[in-house]
Amino acid sequence: MDSRTNQDKISSLPDFILVLIISTLPLNQAVKTSLLSKRWRNLYRKSITNDIVFKESDFTTCYASDDEETKKVTRVSFICFMLGSVLRLSAQAIESFDLYISKPMGFEIHINSLMEFAVSKQIKNLVLDFSDPSWTTNDEASVVQLPECVYNLINLESLKLFACGFDPSRLTNPGSLKVLSFGWIQLKGIMSLISTSPMLESLSIQNCWDIGLEMITGYNNRLRELVFENCDFSVPYSTLELPNILIFKYSGKVHYFEFLSVNRIMTEAYLDFGAETEYDDGTGTQLCGLLYDLLSARTLTVCPFLIQLIQDGEDPVRLRQPMETRHLVMKTNLLPNEFVGIRLMINGWPDLETLTFQMVAPRPVPVSTSAIAPDTYWKFNLNHRCLKKTLKVVELKNFTGGSYELHVLEFLIRFGRVLERVDLYLPNELEESQKLLASAEAQKVRTFEKASEHLSIILHNG
Repeated sequence: MDSRTNQDKISSLPDFILVLIISTLPLNQAVKTSLLSKRWRNLYRKSITNDIVFKESDFTTCYASDDEETKKVTRVSFICFMLGSVLRLSAQAIESFDLYISKPMGFEIHINSLMEFAVSKQIKNLVLDFSDPSWTTNDEASVVQLPECVYNLINLESLKLFACGFDPSRLTNPGSLKVLSFGWIQLKGIMSLISTSPMLESLSIQNCWDIGLEMITGYNNRLRELVFENCDFSVPYSTLELPNILIFKYSGKVHYFEFLSVNRIMTEAYLDFGAETEYDDGTGTQLCGLLYDLLSARTLTVCPFLIQLIQDGEDPVRLRQPMETRHLVMKTNLLPNEFVGIRLMINGWPDLETLTFQMVAPRPVPVSTSAIAPDTYWKFNLNHRCLKKTLKVVELKNFTGGSYELHVLEFLIRFGRVLERVDLYLPNELEESQKLLASAEAQKVRTFEKASEHLSIILHNG
């Protein structure tokens, strides 16, 4: 069809229809429509809703090869655009304000003006993200100090702060907060905020340090989601009372959590201690205890560190209650020093329906185990209940056809009486010759002795 005909049809639409169309676009794309013609010049301003998002990466593109002057000019243009926009929106009601800009040094006055504008609207949802994607440790982090006006917001329901100088005790009215998310912030005084936020439903803390989270009590019994990622705590342990929690995620070094109560209908638990470089004789027992506290999670993800160390703790076979997980995701190397842990988990999850192996790079921390003969370890069945009654799907992601992968798959196929599918996913980065080798190994998997008559084995490209 002639593109000019299409353009004429769009141009024939009334303004209010065009405004509705533009309102579905991200702000940076909506702004670009002003270049189409004189008629379109101001339509995007009418399309702006009560949710304002200024995201530097959507408006500007800086390359490593650009000189500092070019980068500065680009950033100045973005700052000017934001300031001009808020002037035009001064009479408009706004509920949400999101500001994403890295390396804000030199623009503090302008950024404060933007924050004061947001506060003047008595917004309910505030996102301030001044973090830099290149940061890897908190030594690299620099923060923007929040102006006093931000602490005086009275209608906040969601507060997300990244790389901000923030004092939790100064927030005037945290009683309406439902969502809290922090990144690249020192949080020694976080208890003053948690203990005054009875409506809190979601708490996420990423790349923060000096975290003084001593406890979460029944006062926060609305909490549904709790996430920690790469955090350094200033307390030796944290006591958690989470009667209504649905999602618990933890990644980073081992931190001891003492659970007083946990919801018995959890949706998801995620445990990844990939940042840990040390362990002692009690670490395995400690991690077993954490697993037992989360036994009701329908989907559970565990890491190689936990798989390796769980065999040094209690045997899940002797649990007072069996694990209730339906979908178990093992981030693993499928190496012999993980075999015992993998087998204990298969045996300790009697109602398992889906088992996913997600192949990852080997851990740098060696774990001593008894001598294991990988060629014979998986030859014999130990009467795992899930293999007899419930396990229907096995997934192996980043499949390359290694011998250890084949040993485990052969075991599951040979003894999985109700298996319906084995899905093998090739890594995305494989070269064509490597794909051919992996495909040949997948063909071997199809020849394994099968306990289930209705089993399909499928190889997927990534």
